[in-house]
Amino acid sequence: MTTLLKAEFRKLLTIRSTYIMTAIGLLLVAFFSFWIEGYKGIGGSSASEGGAGAYTGIIGQSAGVGAVFTMIIAILFTAHEYRYNTIMYTLTADVHRTRVLLKKLLAIGLFSIELGFLFSVVGLVFYRIGLSLRDVALADQDLLVGSMIGKLSFYFAGYALLATLIAVVTRSVVTSISFVFVFPAMIEPLLGLLLKDNAKYLPFASLDSVMGATPMQNPLSTGHAVGVSAIYPLVGFVVTWLLFTRRDAN
Repeated sequence: MTTLLKAEFRKLLTIRSTYIMTAIGLLLVAFFSFWIEGYKGIGGSSASEGGAGAYTGIIGQSAGVGAVFTMIIAILFTAHEYRYNTIMYTLTADVHRTRVLLKKLLAIGLFSIELGFLFSVVGLVFYRIGLSLRDVALADQDLLVGSMIGKLSFYFAGYALLATLIAVVTRSVVTSISFVFVFPAMIEPLLGLLLKDNAKYLPFASLDSVMGATPMQNPLSTGHAVGVSAIYPLVGFVVTWLLFTRRDAN
Protein backbone atom coordinates (compact mmCIF):
# COMPACT_ATOMS: atom_id res chain seq x y z
CA MET A 1 0.00 0.00 0.00
CA THR A 2 2.91 2.35 0.75
CA THR A 3 4.30 1.93 -2.77
CA LEU A 4 0.87 2.54 -4.28
CA LEU A 5 0.38 5.65 -2.16
CA LYS A 6 3.76 7.03 -3.22
CA ALA A 7 2.76 6.49 -6.84
CA GLU A 8 -0.40 8.56 -6.30
CA PHE A 9 1.58 11.36 -4.65
CA ARG A 10 4.04 11.28 -7.52
CA LYS A 11 1.21 11.64 -10.06
CA LEU A 12 -0.30 14.46 -8.05
CA LEU A 13 2.99 16.34 -7.96
CA THR A 14 3.74 15.90 -11.67
CA ILE A 15 0.55 17.63 -12.84
CA ARG A 16 1.14 21.32 -13.60
CA SER A 17 -2.37 22.25 -12.51
CA THR A 18 -1.48 21.30 -8.92
CA TYR A 19 1.15 24.02 -8.78
CA ILE A 20 -0.85 26.57 -10.79
CA MET A 21 -3.97 26.25 -8.60
CA THR A 22 -1.92 26.30 -5.41
CA ALA A 23 -0.06 29.43 -6.53
CA ILE A 24 -3.26 31.28 -7.50
CA GLY A 25 -4.91 30.32 -4.22
CA LEU A 26 -1.91 31.47 -2.18
CA LEU A 27 -1.77 34.79 -4.03
CA LEU A 28 -5.44 35.44 -3.28
CA VAL A 29 -5.01 34.50 0.37
CA ALA A 30 -1.94 36.75 0.65
CA PHE A 31 -3.81 39.65 -0.99
CA PHE A 32 -6.91 39.44 1.20
CA SER A 33 -4.89 38.91 4.38
CA PHE A 34 -2.31 41.62 3.71
CA TRP A 35 -4.27 44.29 1.87
CA ILE A 36 -7.93 43.91 2.88
CA GLU A 37 -7.61 42.80 6.51
CA GLY A 38 -4.10 43.82 7.55
CA TYR A 39 -2.98 47.00 5.78
CA LYS A 40 -6.30 48.64 4.85
CA GLY A 41 -8.49 47.10 7.55
CA ILE A 42 -11.61 47.23 5.38
CA GLY A 43 -12.71 43.62 5.75
CA GLY A 44 -15.34 44.46 8.33
CA SER A 45 -14.21 41.67 10.68
CA SER A 46 -12.42 41.55 14.03
CA ALA A 47 -9.21 40.89 12.08
CA SER A 48 -9.49 44.33 10.45
CA GLU A 49 -9.08 45.93 13.87
CA GLY A 50 -6.65 43.40 15.30
CA GLY A 51 -9.24 42.07 17.75
CA ALA A 52 -9.05 38.99 19.96
CA GLY A 53 -10.50 36.74 17.27
CA ALA A 54 -8.24 38.05 14.50
CA TYR A 55 -6.18 34.90 14.01
CA THR A 56 -9.26 32.69 14.01
CA GLY A 57 -10.90 34.96 11.44
CA ILE A 58 -7.86 35.04 9.15
CA ILE A 59 -7.48 31.26 9.29
CA GLY A 60 -11.18 30.86 8.50
CA GLN A 61 -10.96 33.22 5.52
CA SER A 62 -7.77 31.58 4.24
CA ALA A 63 -9.36 28.15 4.60
CA GLY A 64 -12.43 29.24 2.66
CA VAL A 65 -10.33 30.41 -0.28
CA GLY A 66 -7.94 27.48 -0.03
CA ALA A 67 -10.73 24.89 0.03
CA VAL A 68 -12.01 26.07 -3.36
CA PHE A 69 -8.62 25.60 -5.00
CA THR A 70 -8.07 22.32 -3.17
CA MET A 71 -11.29 20.99 -4.72
CA ILE A 72 -10.13 22.05 -8.17
CA ILE A 73 -6.76 20.34 -7.62
CA ALA A 74 -8.52 17.15 -6.50
CA ILE A 75 -10.82 17.17 -9.54
CA LEU A 76 -8.04 17.83 -12.04
CA PHE A 77 -5.89 15.14 -10.44
CA THR A 78 -8.70 12.57 -10.59
CA ALA A 79 -10.43 13.40 -13.87
CA HIS A 80 -7.04 13.85 -15.58
CA GLU A 81 -6.66 10.06 -15.66
CA TYR A 82 -9.95 9.61 -17.46
CA ARG A 83 -9.36 12.47 -19.86
CA TYR A 84 -6.06 11.02 -21.05
CA ASN A 85 -7.09 7.40 -20.41
CA THR A 86 -4.15 6.83 -18.07
CA ILE A 87 -6.58 5.20 -15.66
CA MET A 88 -6.01 2.04 -17.72
CA TYR A 89 -2.35 1.98 -16.69
CA THR A 90 -3.31 2.52 -13.05
CA LEU A 91 -5.76 -0.39 -13.11
CA THR A 92 -3.26 -2.58 -14.92
CA ALA A 93 -0.60 -1.89 -12.29
CA ASP A 94 -3.06 -2.79 -9.55
CA VAL A 95 -6.07 -4.93 -10.45
CA HIS A 96 -7.70 -4.42 -7.04
CA ARG A 97 -9.99 -1.49 -7.75
CA THR A 98 -11.00 -0.98 -4.14
CA ARG A 99 -7.35 -0.49 -3.22
CA VAL A 100 -6.87 1.90 -6.15
CA LEU A 101 -9.79 4.04 -5.00
CA LEU A 102 -8.67 4.03 -1.37
CA LYS A 103 -5.09 5.04 -2.15
CA LYS A 104 -6.32 7.84 -4.41
CA LEU A 105 -8.59 9.19 -1.67
CA LEU A 106 -5.88 8.84 0.96
CA ALA A 107 -3.31 10.65 -1.18
CA ILE A 108 -5.55 13.61 -1.98
CA GLY A 109 -6.81 13.71 1.61
CA LEU A 110 -3.31 13.93 3.08
CA PHE A 111 -2.21 16.43 0.44
CA SER A 112 -5.24 18.62 1.11
CA ILE A 113 -4.42 18.76 4.83
CA GLU A 114 -0.91 19.96 3.99
CA LEU A 115 -2.43 22.60 1.73
CA GLY A 116 -4.75 23.66 4.53
CA PHE A 117 -1.83 24.39 6.83
CA LEU A 118 0.04 26.18 4.02
CA PHE A 119 -2.89 28.48 3.20
CA SER A 120 -3.41 29.26 6.89
CA VAL A 121 0.24 30.06 7.58
CA VAL A 122 0.50 32.30 4.51
CA GLY A 123 -2.69 34.08 5.56
CA LEU A 124 -1.41 34.72 9.08
CA VAL A 125 2.06 35.86 7.95
CA PHE A 126 0.75 38.36 5.41
CA TYR A 127 -1.89 39.59 7.83
CA ARG A 128 0.75 40.34 10.45
CA ILE A 129 2.88 42.16 7.88
CA GLY A 130 -0.06 44.30 6.77
CA LEU A 131 -1.11 45.03 10.35
CA SER A 132 2.41 46.07 11.34
CA LEU A 133 2.61 48.52 8.41
CA ARG A 134 -0.68 50.09 9.58
CA ASP A 135 0.80 50.33 13.07
CA VAL A 136 -2.19 48.70 14.77
CA ALA A 137 -1.71 46.87 18.05
CA LEU A 138 -2.80 43.24 17.95
CA ALA A 139 -4.92 42.11 20.89
CA ASP A 140 -4.12 38.94 22.80
CA GLN A 141 -5.41 36.05 20.69
CA ASP A 142 -7.82 33.37 21.88
CA LEU A 143 -6.70 30.84 19.26
CA LEU A 144 -6.71 27.21 20.43
CA VAL A 145 -3.95 25.71 18.29
CA GLY A 146 -4.81 22.03 18.81
CA SER A 147 -8.48 22.56 18.09
CA MET A 148 -7.72 24.64 14.98
CA ILE A 149 -5.35 21.98 13.60
CA GLY A 150 -8.11 19.39 13.94
CA LYS A 151 -10.69 21.65 12.31
CA LEU A 152 -8.39 22.53 9.40
CA SER A 153 -7.51 18.90 8.78
CA PHE A 154 -11.12 17.78 8.74
CA TYR A 155 -12.30 20.78 6.70
CA PHE A 156 -9.76 20.45 3.89
CA ALA A 157 -9.93 16.66 3.78
CA GLY A 158 -13.73 16.85 3.63
CA TYR A 159 -13.75 19.25 0.69
CA ALA A 160 -11.04 17.32 -1.16
CA LEU A 161 -12.69 13.93 -0.68
CA LEU A 162 -16.09 15.18 -1.84
CA ALA A 163 -14.50 16.68 -4.96
CA THR A 164 -12.54 13.50 -5.68
CA LEU A 165 -15.61 11.28 -5.33
CA ILE A 166 -17.60 13.55 -7.64
CA ALA A 167 -14.78 13.44 -10.21
CA VAL A 168 -14.62 9.63 -10.10
CA VAL A 169 -18.37 9.40 -10.64
CA THR A 170 -18.62 11.97 -13.45
CA ARG A 171 -15.19 11.30 -15.03
CA SER A 172 -15.36 14.87 -16.35
CA VAL A 173 -13.38 17.94 -15.32
CA VAL A 174 -16.03 20.38 -16.54
CA THR A 175 -18.96 18.55 -14.95
CA SER A 176 -17.17 18.08 -11.64
CA ILE A 177 -15.96 21.67 -11.33
CA SER A 178 -19.38 22.96 -12.37
CA PHE A 179 -21.00 20.82 -9.68
CA VAL A 180 -18.73 21.91 -6.82
CA PHE A 181 -19.31 25.56 -7.72
CA VAL A 182 -23.00 25.45 -8.56
CA PHE A 183 -24.15 23.22 -5.69
CA PRO A 184 -22.90 25.35 -2.75
CA ALA A 185 -23.50 28.67 -4.53
CA MET A 186 -26.96 28.05 -5.99
CA ILE A 187 -28.51 24.68 -5.15
CA GLU A 188 -27.87 24.73 -1.40
CA PRO A 189 -29.30 28.27 -1.00
CA LEU A 190 -32.40 27.22 -2.94
CA LEU A 191 -32.76 24.10 -0.81
CA GLY A 192 -32.27 26.34 2.20
CA LEU A 193 -35.45 28.22 1.32
CA LEU A 194 -37.34 24.94 1.58
CA LEU A 195 -35.49 23.40 4.51
CA LYS A 196 -35.14 26.67 6.45
CA ASP A 197 -33.31 25.95 9.72
CA ASN A 198 -32.52 22.39 8.56
CA ALA A 199 -30.38 23.79 5.74
CA LYS A 200 -27.43 23.63 8.12
CA TYR A 201 -27.42 19.85 7.60
CA LEU A 202 -26.59 20.15 3.88
CA PRO A 203 -23.10 18.99 2.77
CA PHE A 204 -21.21 22.24 2.26
CA ALA A 205 -23.14 24.13 4.95
CA SER A 206 -22.22 21.53 7.55
CA LEU A 207 -18.58 21.53 6.44
CA ASP A 208 -18.42 25.32 6.69
CA SER A 209 -19.83 25.07 10.22
CA VAL A 210 -16.74 23.07 11.21
CA MET A 211 -14.65 26.20 10.67
CA GLY A 212 -17.38 28.55 11.85
CA ALA A 213 -17.38 30.08 8.36
CA THR A 214 -21.12 30.16 7.81
CA PRO A 215 -23.58 33.07 7.55
CA MET A 216 -26.34 31.01 9.18
CA GLN A 217 -27.84 32.47 12.33
CA ASN A 218 -28.16 29.10 14.04
CA PRO A 219 -25.31 26.93 12.70
CA LEU A 220 -24.33 23.49 13.91
CA SER A 221 -21.88 23.23 16.77
CA THR A 222 -18.41 22.05 15.79
CA GLY A 223 -19.03 18.54 17.12
CA HIS A 224 -22.36 18.16 15.35
CA ALA A 225 -20.91 19.68 12.16
CA VAL A 226 -18.13 17.09 12.13
CA GLY A 227 -20.59 14.25 12.60
CA VAL A 228 -23.04 15.47 9.94
CA SER A 229 -20.45 16.42 7.32
CA ALA A 230 -18.65 13.07 7.75
CA ILE A 231 -21.78 11.25 6.57
CA TYR A 232 -21.62 12.69 3.05
CA PRO A 233 -18.12 11.42 2.10
CA LEU A 234 -18.98 8.02 3.63
CA VAL A 235 -22.19 7.69 1.60
CA GLY A 236 -20.38 9.13 -1.41
CA PHE A 237 -17.65 6.55 -1.03
CA VAL A 238 -20.13 3.66 -1.08
CA VAL A 239 -21.81 4.97 -4.24
CA THR A 240 -18.48 5.73 -5.90
CA TRP A 241 -17.05 2.34 -4.93
CA LEU A 242 -20.03 0.53 -6.47
CA LEU A 243 -19.60 2.43 -9.74
CA PHE A 244 -15.79 2.33 -9.78
CA THR A 245 -15.60 -1.44 -9.25
CA ARG A 246 -18.30 -2.27 -11.79
CA ARG A 247 -17.99 0.22 -14.63
CA ASP A 248 -15.66 -0.20 -17.57
CA ALA A 249 -12.55 1.94 -17.15
CA ASN A 250 -13.14 3.56 -20.52
